[in-house]
Order: sequence, then structure tokens, then C-alpha cells
Amino acid sequence: MSPPTFSITLEEHAAFPPLSSDGQFYSDIWKVFPDAKRGAEDHSAGRIADMDEGRISFQIMSHLPGTCNHKPEACRKANDGMAEAIKKNPGRLGGFAGLPMAYPEKAAAELERAVEDLGFLGAMIDSHLGDMTHYDDERFWPVFETAERLDVPLYIHPAPPPDSVIKERYSGNYSAVVTQGLAAGGWGWHQDVGLHIIKLYSAGLFGRFPKLKIIIGHMGEMIPNMVDRVQALRFYQKSGLGSFTDVWDKNIWVTSSGIFTARTLEMVLKVTKKDRVMYSIDTPFNTSMEGREYLKELAENSSLSKEDLDMFAFGNAKKLFKLDLALQKF
Repeated sequence: MSPPTFSITLEEHAAFPPLSSDGQFYSDIWKVFPDAKRGAEDHSAGRIADMDEGRISFQIMSHLPGTCNHKPEACRKANDGMAEAIKKNPGRLGGFAGLPMAYPEKAAAELERAVEDLGFLGAMIDSHLGDMTHYDDERFWPVFETAERLDVPLYIHPAPPPDSVIKERYSGNYSAVVTQGLAAGGWGWHQDVGLHIIKLYSAGLFGRFPKLKIIIGHMGEMIPNMVDRVQALRFYQKSGLGSFTDVWDKNIWVTSSGIFTARTLEMVLKVTKKDRVMYSIDTPFNTSMEGREYLKELAENSSLSKEDLDMFAFGNAKKLFKLDLALQKF
């Protein structure tokens, strides 16, 4: 079987001023990923060339994690900058708004502006504020209400933890580089988003907003391993929360961002509806060529049918985002 001739990716970060990636976290990250900063700052010819190399038809850009939460005006200006970049390549690029989640009413207003005025396809929000606060408190729910009303998804992405959390929970008898990995993409990020989704469920968010659409990356942020246990535990049953499996099936979409193995995707598909799993790269921390090779592997060595692989590579995303455009064919 040949790889798909189209693909859409949607966890693809970019850096737009005045949002800054100059803090200690990103200083350390750029040392581990020396080419990533340049990739994040390229929103035009270089990004399109990279997409062509990886045979990516359409990419939804998002701001770097950990840069938006506390900066309403900078967030607005960065969204405007992203919109200008999209205008130069509207058939290849789309955008997720960044939102200042520390100010929920302002975040809701910016989501509406970005969707209605800038044509964005939703928003990517950090999984927590700078002090690790999640969004189960109802003061954050105007953002979710707005997303449901506009019928656009919110992508909940991991965010850098504060130094105190890194020191207390992730440092140990290993190098500082390993500590950074454990706190971020090597473990901590993913368990944090998984916990956040369960907290939102426990707070009744999905009962309040039954048509809400949430995307999470990295093959489901550990939740696929725990879906059946969460569903079965009496703690949740006795609280009248309804079925977590129903929430997983109706409100959650999953991307493959940064994970390029057939067996992990096949595992996720055992507990996740096939129309809820979508392809992504995790630009600029992974390359489009890794994605291209991954689609080849899936075509040649996985259990996915041609129809299933097309749904994963582009069909599910095109349907979710209601993309009415002719995709670049490769």
C-alpha cells in the first residue's frame, strides 16, 4: 500500500513576536534542539519548503507553549502576526489562537476575535498557568463556553512547569538534561495533560458543555492506558459524572504528535474511535521527514486499511476543522 497523497498536521509550533521564548526553559530547550528555534521563527518559505519535503498538504500553526497565559496584549499581537503569515499561504497554513488563560474573560474574547475576525480554526492553550493551576475551576469556563458556541476545538497542550516543581518532583540522581526531559516531553508534560482532562471531567465540564471539542496530543497523553480504569472506578460512578468512555468517544480527539511508531498508534486505536485520531508532527521539535517516514511505515507495516490511513493522515482533520479547500497533493 502506498502512503497517503495528502496530509494535515496540527501540532506545529511557531514563534511570533512579541511573545518571547528567551526564558530559562527555552534557553535549555534550544540547546537540546539546536535547529528548533530557527524552525519556529520561519513562517514562510522555509516552513513551506519543509512541508513540501515531508509531503504535508496543510499545517495548522500554534504559538510556542508557555508563552501566552499572562500576556493579553502580546498574545493579541502575536495572533495578528500569525494571521498575516497565513494570508501569504492560505492554501497551506492555518492557525490556532494563543489565549491569555490567566484572564479567562479576555481569553474568551480573544478566541472569538481570532475565529470570527482572523479566520483561525480554534485555539491551542497551555495545560496550566505558571503556578500549575488547571482549568477545572468555573472561572475558566467562559473559554470553553465560547469554544462550544463557535464550534471550534481547543487543543490542550503541555506547558513548562515552574522551577520549584522541576526541582521537587523531577530532579534526582541524573543529569540536568535528564531532569529537563522528565519534567517535559520525557514524562511530566504528558501525565499533567492526562490529569487535567480527568479533572475537567470530574468537575462536570463536559456535562455543562456536551458539544465541546477538545484535542490532546502525543497519542492521548497517557489516557488510552487508563480509559477503562477511569470508567470502572467507583469514585467517579458514585459522583454522578456520567460515563468517561462517552466523553472520550464524543468530546476528545487525539493526535500522534512526536510519536512515530505503528504499535503505539494501533494501541490507541484499540480504545479510541478511528475518526478521532489525527496525524501531527510536533514542529519544530520533530521534522516533517520523520512524519513522512512514519506514514510510509504505517502503509507498509501496520494493520491500518487504506481508508483508515487516509482518515488518520488527513480525513479526520479535514472533517473536524470543516476545511473547504483543495489540499496540496503529493
